[in-house]
Amino acid sequence: MRRLTDQEGQRLQQIVRRGSTSSVRYRRAMMLLASAGGTACR
Repeated sequence: MRRLTDQEGQRLQQIVRRGSTSSVRYRRAMMLLASAGGTACR
């Protein structure tokens, strides 16, 4: 996966912090952040 830009990372963190109304969107944001950070996804 390519590195996230600062703007992309901030947007994903907003989605995760807010606990987006869409669980699919929330989970996708969590996976992208974990992948970009080098953390294993569960």
